Amino acid sequence: MSSSATSLRSPTKPRLHVANEVCPWCEQPIPHERFSEISARIAEREGAHFSEMTTALKEQHARDKEALEIKAKAELDRVRSEIQQAADAAAEAKLAILARERESSEAELRAKIAKAEQNGASSRAQLEQAIQENAAALDKIRRDAAEREATIRQESQAAAEAALQERLAAVKQARVAKEAELEAKAANAEQQLQKVQEARDAEVNRRLQEQREALEQDKTAAVNAEKAKACEETLKLSEKIQQLQRQVDNKTAEDLGEGAEIDLYEALKLEFDSDRITRINKGQPGADILHVVIHNGRECGSIIYDSKNRNAWRNDYVTKLVQDQIAAKAEHAILSTHKFPAGARQVHVQDGVILAIPARVVALVQIVRRHIVQGHTLRMSNAERADKTVALYEFITSERCALFFARIDSQAQEMLEIQEKEIRAHQTTWKRQGELYRSVQKVRADLWAEIDRIISTRADGDLP
Repeated sequence: MSSSATSLRSPTKPRLHVANEVCPWCEQPIPHERFSEISARIAEREGAHFSEMTTALKEQHARDKEALEIKAKAELDRVRSEIQQAADAAAEAKLAILARERESSEAELRAKIAKAEQNGASSRAQLEQAIQENAAALDKIRRDAAEREATIRQESQAAAEAALQERLAAVKQARVAKEAELEAKAANAEQQLQKVQEARDAEVNRRLQEQREALEQDKTAAVNAEKAKACEETLKLSEKIQQLQRQVDNKTAEDLGEGAEIDLYEALKLEFDSDRITRINKGQPGADILHVVIHNGRECGSIIYDSKNRNAWRNDYVTKLVQDQIAAKAEHAILSTHKFPAGARQVHVQDGVILAIPARVVALVQIVRRHIVQGHTLRMSNAERADKTVALYEFITSERCALFFARIDSQAQEMLEIQEKEIRAHQTTWKRQGELYRSVQKVRADLWAEIDRIISTRADGDLP
């Protein structure tokens, strides 16, 4: 059991490879596309190792049980031999005592006969009578000795059998205790094996997850790098195309800005059709576009926009837009441009003004507009709390609110009924499982009883 227990306590940990790692066996790099194949091999190898440990544990348990039976049989034979030797020795000792007593009686009779002959008995009849009396006494002594010998042998045999039964009971009790100990060790080994299996599965899952995350990170990083590279190339191509388009059309910067402004205005009108969006004409002070946010029929705030389609960046674009924001009392100002300050790209904030390429403006406005609506809602909640309280009370006491609560109660009742049905179904399943479990326990008890009966029968059959 020691070797099996050692193997259970120290299972072989799976060897997993992270991204771009070299295999220690073949010294070859492991590509990402072979990750699933390698994981399957590792799982198969671990399953085979688990099966080997289980088989070794069962074989060890069988060997221990067989050794215990052999040891018990040898002990039983030794006890029988010792008891038989002790009984034979006691019988021989008692028989020796009887033989000495018989010899003493015979010697005494022979002495009496000799004395009678020496004294010259008066008649031969008396001598013969004495001889007959002595012979009868000698026969009686021999019969008594035979009876005592038989009695001694029976008592020795009974004592030997009683001692043998006591030793047999002790041996059986020791065997039962040893079998219980083996069963406990086997159960403990199975529990340890289960714990090792669970720990191995957790370790394999953790390492597989780490491998997946590493592969996903590498894949994401590679994809992001490719996207960034493609986006950069696209921006460069777009700039070149715009430059070539300017050269072809020979348009001024003002004309180009007007076109960008019109595109932004149309995109905003299409996306936020419930708001009031107006374009400020050329020559009038202010930004290019004024966006008034309207929610539930009320004005919540405003955003101003300016569009620049120039070949170089200038900081006075931001300065002018800040002044226009102050004049218009707008909450936010957004500058749509293709050129950014040094170190900035696509989206940037400078002096409270949001700078973005035209493709990102609409998405940014969605976030800014939601912020404006939330701020306006909070301000309205504080200012009109009393009116809203009255309106809320009227709604709570209305028939419409009662219908909502009735629907909630009805659906909650349906959910409770479904849960009750599920509980009853589970209880039926649990009851059936309990019956099957008790049936399995009974079959197991019958099996052990049958095995114990066979072993006990063989042990009793070995008795002399």
